[in-house]
Amino acid sequence: MASLPVSLAIATLFAGSVVACSSQTIVTPAPAADPTEEPTAPDAAPAEAQAPDAGPPSACAPPPKASDCKNEGAWVRGVAKFDPKRYEGKKAPTLRVILRHSFVVFPEEATIGGRLHAFTSVPVTDVSKGEVPFALDLCAFGTAMWSEENGTFHVILILDENDNNDLSKQRSNAESVPLGTPDKGELVKMVDVDVSCHAASPCLEVTLDCADGDACTTITPMKSCKKKTPGCTSDSVFCG
Repeated sequence: MASLPVSLAIATLFAGSVVACSSQTIVTPAPAADPTEEPTAPDAAPAEAQAPDAGPPSACAPPPKASDCKNEGAWVRGVAKFDPKRYEGKKAPTLRVILRHSFVVFPEEATIGGRLHAFTSVPVTDVSKGEVPFALDLCAFGTAMWSEENGTFHVILILDENDNNDLSKQRSNAESVPLGTPDKGELVKMVDVDVSCHAASPCLEVTLDCADGDACTTITPMKSCKKKTPGCTSDSVFCG
């Protein structure tokens, strides 16, 4: 569907100061000092305001390059964590990072987490660390579909141990389900994320702890949704 143009109003706020003055000032003379009275120390100076805590540093690396959406918020970044003992003495897996919509076009897509939007693959070069960073551009394949007009996304992470979840091999919709289905025993996790043109790039810390095959990725598809305001300029729109 064609998207509607979105116009954003930008307001500038000006802060004003108000000074209250009295029309009459009454001066009362201070009492004479008692020469026998010990001088009192001046009040302590008010404590200096503390700077707000900046919080812990982000677990995610900066986006690797400019997004094809021309908006840094389009990057979905994260760190996938797993038990390194699982891969001792074994071939290192490949992390499949898949961004799917909450809706489906074909019913079978419900078992793999929804309609495919974008994906990437990240080789795990050092399993002993028990984690691997990732980054995926919403516009990796040239289509901007922001959450404002298309709802929440599912990020699916699969530690593919036998190279049968490589979505770059997909040539038809019929191939999408087997290629998108994790094997039982492989570590998987599915998490929700909103990707907004008005927000910072999401940063996810995800522990892959599901190993039940497509039970880890099956969803109840979204049937409809309402656009959020302020909106974004999406190339395709699902929400009404």
